[in-house]
Amino acid sequence: MSDFFNQLKHLGEEFLESLQHKTKLSTIFDIYLEKVIPSFVSEKELKEYYEKRMEEVSNFIDKL
Repeated sequence: MSDFFNQLKHLGEEFLESLQHKTKLSTIFDIYLEKVIPSFVSEKELKEYYEKRMEEVSNFIDKL
């Protein structure tokens, strides 16, 4: 029984580590999107790109 609880505790620790890692990656990605990309891509091109991507995502969701 204690082995089960140890495994459960270990699984929880791994989950928290993964969550922290994903949060850091998300933050880095957000900074990249907000600061780096606009410095060399026009706002109009970005808007067109995101509209196209959102349409693709919408179509994918509709297919599900």
